[in-house]
Amino acid sequence: MKNKLLLGLFLIGFLSLTQAQINPKNIDIVRDKWGVPHIYGKTDAETSYGLAWAHAEDDFKTIQQTLLAGKGLLGRKLGKKGAAVDYFVKLIRARAIVDEKINSLSPQFRKVLNGYIEGINAYAKTHKKEVTLKKLFPINERDLLTSYVISLAVMDKVDRVISDLFNNKITENPYSIYGSNAIAISAKKTANGKTFLAINSHQPLNGPASWYEAHLVSEEGWNILGGLFAGGPTVFQGVTPNLAWGHTVNYPDKVDIFKLKMHPTKENYYEFDGKWKALDVRKVKLKVKILGLPIGIKKKTYWSIYGATVKNDSGYYSVRFAANMGVKGAEQWYYMNKARNFSQFKKALEMTAITGFNIVYADKYDTIFYVSNGKIPLRNSLYNWDKVLPGNTSKTLWTKFHPFADLPQIINPKSGYLFNMNNTVYNASGDGDNLAPMDLDQTMGYPFKDNNRSIRFQNLIHKFDRVSYQNFKKMKYDITLPDSLYYNLDANKFFRMNPEKYPNLKNYLTGLQKWNRIANKDSYGATLFKVIYDVVTRHHYKEITMKNAPEIVLKAQEHLLKNFNTIHVKLGTYQVHQRGKVAFPVEGLPDVIAATHTRPYKNKERIFAGESHIILVQFDKTGPVFETVNAYGGTNNPKRKHYTDQMKLYVNHKLKKMTLNKTEIYKNAESIYHPEK
Repeated sequence: MKNKLLLGLFLIGFLSLTQAQINPKNIDIVRDKWGVPHIYGKTDAETSYGLAWAHAEDDFKTIQQTLLAGKGLLGRKLGKKGAAVDYFVKLIRARAIVDEKINSLSPQFRKVLNGYIEGINAYAKTHKKEVTLKKLFPINERDLLTSYVISLAVMDKVDRVISDLFNNKITENPYSIYGSNAIAISAKKTANGKTFLAINSHQPLNGPASWYEAHLVSEEGWNILGGLFAGGPTVFQGVTPNLAWGHTVNYPDKVDIFKLKMHPTKENYYEFDGKWKALDVRKVKLKVKILGLPIGIKKKTYWSIYGATVKNDSGYYSVRFAANMGVKGAEQWYYMNKARNFSQFKKALEMTAITGFNIVYADKYDTIFYVSNGKIPLRNSLYNWDKVLPGNTSKTLWTKFHPFADLPQIINPKSGYLFNMNNTVYNASGDGDNLAPMDLDQTMGYPFKDNNRSIRFQNLIHKFDRVSYQNFKKMKYDITLPDSLYYNLDANKFFRMNPEKYPNLKNYLTGLQKWNRIANKDSYGATLFKVIYDVVTRHHYKEITMKNAPEIVLKAQEHLLKNFNTIHVKLGTYQVHQRGKVAFPVEGLPDVIAATHTRPYKNKERIFAGESHIILVQFDKTGPVFETVNAYGGTNNPKRKHYTDQMKLYVNHKLKKMTLNKTEIYKNAESIYHPEK
């Protein structure tokens, strides 16, 4: 009896310890004059709690959208579109891998994770009117980790591959023109002897993949200012007192498709190594909001030894990828946040838990580094992994991954610079420093493709023996296309058309071909090109030929005449940066270095993606000096201040000075407060 009592007291004490609540009074949220939160806690967990609270103040709606996906409740909120995501989550068994692997996370990171969860639950409890679906809260570790599995899978284009399979199409290593830039320049190549880094992602300006700027500080050594997405308990890319890094999307072969050989008479059986195996068939229930009511829908999911399986008109196809095989991606970002030098940063990267993204790194010790990061399978070289694989043999069933040392990487090149703009890993530095194909296992599937941004950057950087900070900024904000275009389709054909052959298009073609390739606000030629680009992409042309090029130009001309009564329209008139009642003319085009991507808005175009959160850093031995800008402001909540106050900076290629200095931050604070309780 005594032993049972002691055991009971121990369990009560253990449970109270593991469920100990954070005291919000230990957390300061310090808002600067731009509304950016600088969050100070004694522990990392407290800081993560404060991040959850501050971010919820600024964008609770988007955070909830991310969490609804992690909890499988998007169908209840968004109807059929949300139910498709809920089905995808079930199909790839995102929650199952979380349940299986959650105990692989370190105790330290789980404290941080639970600090964030406690903060977001506290905000939901005290702001019930802002909760979009009551069943969402409270959330737990598994909900948040599931959202990470989903997000990494989507970043790796798994959703597109599976969607295409359902529509009887095969997607081969999808490449997107939407991208990002990251540039590191060593002190030996800069005019002022400092190390430069440009963190310049091109993301959607709204929604779950849009950037939120925050500064996280704790007495346990956390100190980083940077960008993160909704639901993120850490910074994803940013600046610490010692180092900084930026991400860009990369395109190794992350997803493999396998055609199963099905039994001729026995339903849901497939051949593997000469034997017949049963598909794991499960019925899943989805709740879909229809006319305001949650309606239950039953669907089937299929699973083979290769993984998630889709049945379509051509048979059964399995999809295998790394994102649903682990849960430590969020933890890796945490240890990257906490690194104090390159050795510690590299140790975090060696976890290879983040399934993709290039990383361009710089630090105050003048180390610059590039890696095309990923969790990439060790594959059998006898097979063509660019195509659909036979799904009937263990020879194609990969189970292990390349170690970090196998990934394409360059450190401190002689040329003094590194960059990535979603282009090939074989063009990341000066000619003598670049990797060669024989340096890599070709089954990793790294493409050889360059783009307009990478070609243009190389043209610019070669002009300088030493780069001044002003020239560094000019390169980063460059809006000029190269002489020969490198889009997915051959846009050069429009510049080869003879205007005299097309009398009804003569003025359009003449104006286009006289254009100097600079996409500034006052350019008429840039508009002519942009409308052609919009016609090609929105009408889903698979190629540009001399036969269909006149048809494309005619559609572009008709569009301008319909909306503006003339083809002579300035780019800044054609496209705007708009939020609420605030609107500015804006320059840029898809795949110039300072890229913009637009969607129709009234009779014009409005930016929805491209230049987003930007950080430009200069390092010397004392640490960083840096500037940042976000596309709209420090908040996505229209009821809060700072909703649009960075837009003018953004369109004029200006930045705001930021700091990691605590004294300066408190001295100049707009407000200082604790999270409510």
